[in-house]
Amino acid sequence: MNKRLCIVLCTVMLIFSILSASFAEDSVGAKTTELKYIAEFQGGKLFKAGAVSVLVLKGNYRQMGRQYGALLKDDLQAMHTAIGEVFLNNPDEKRRMTVDELNTIARALFDRYPHRYKEILYGMAETSGLGLDKVLLVNALEWFPKINKLSYGKCSGIAVWGPYTKGPVIFGRNDDDDPAYLAFARPVVAVFKPNDGSIPAALINYPGVIYNATGMNADGLFIELNAGNDMGFSLDRTSIFTTLFLYLQEYHNLVELDRAMRSTLVDMSSIINVADPTRGYSYECSLWDTKRRDQDAEGIVAAANEYSHPDWNITPLDPKRDPGANQLRKGNLLKLSARYKGAITPEVMMEKIMDVAIKDGGATHAGTIFQIVAAPADRKIWVKVPGRVDWTEISLGPLFQMK
Repeated sequence: MNKRLCIVLCTVMLIFSILSASFAEDSVGAKTTELKYIAEFQGGKLFKAGAVSVLVLKGNYRQMGRQYGALLKDDLQAMHTAIGEVFLNNPDEKRRMTVDELNTIARALFDRYPHRYKEILYGMAETSGLGLDKVLLVNALEWFPKINKLSYGKCSGIAVWGPYTKGPVIFGRNDDDDPAYLAFARPVVAVFKPNDGSIPAALINYPGVIYNATGMNADGLFIELNAGNDMGFSLDRTSIFTTLFLYLQEYHNLVELDRAMRSTLVDMSSIINVADPTRGYSYECSLWDTKRRDQDAEGIVAAANEYSHPDWNITPLDPKRDPGANQLRKGNLLKLSARYKGAITPEVMMEKIMDVAIKDGGATHAGTIFQIVAAPADRKIWVKVPGRVDWTEISLGPLFQMK
């Protein structure tokens, strides 16, 4: 081996040892997971933190899509196969759908995408081996049972700060769905770093799903969406999920985000829970208005899938569809947080609050697919798939800064 090659190899090994050390930085009392470099494609990088795939994508939006498609090709193929098993070949007639039905829903979602996010999906189609139609099916997988009215929201979220944490915000979030969605539960943290001057943003979602159901940006702005009261869809509006992706890229804090939220009409009833390092809010968004809930008590705001603002004049959800579960999940989160008031850390949020099942006084249930705990001030998240993937720490700060 010549001297120059030896120097190059030693330098590369040193860089990755430094990266691994910084990404595995200890959090008091928490189990850390080393972030391992896996592959690179056209400037994008793939890492693994345990079973969680972590992408760092950069360039223009088509380039980031190409990086995504190539680096997660196997996961995207597996997602498309699972769609066939869950929907096309399902023995349950109520869940079974035709290829035409799936394609119609996928195209209806894609047609309302802003150009920049369409470019991501075009890029994925070029390198994933799936082609555009199959990529769009994967991107729309959460929508199929909802359009058919086969499942209803069971998500929950809670932000605590101040007297509850004796410091910055800690956020807990359950991303829940029909239990069949465990077939798709391959958590991906995708960091988008476009060259258009926007704020780097990380999305936590299924492989190939390009919109913001849960995300954080480089300034610690955290946004997650729960379904709201059942009131149908407005298909002549931009999808709120892509709008929330845009908001992560455009706004630094809650003051800026609040102006945008007050100017937004959603396409579907939504409860959008947000936080920055200082505090949290819950926005209850009907098809005609948006109301902000500041807190349930000093230093805490919690939400499930039913509006809580006293100014709404809406008939409560049909109890046959949801016999008190929304109020129960929200109430349980408030009670658990009160029990640990003044001592809530990320570890307490994970182990003492988010890990508690409904039957034991918590909010987690059989349809809990992903769980996320966020510490916006530290730019850290923890991701879990109950029964499959244990709490896995991802330090987003170094990823946002990576060249």
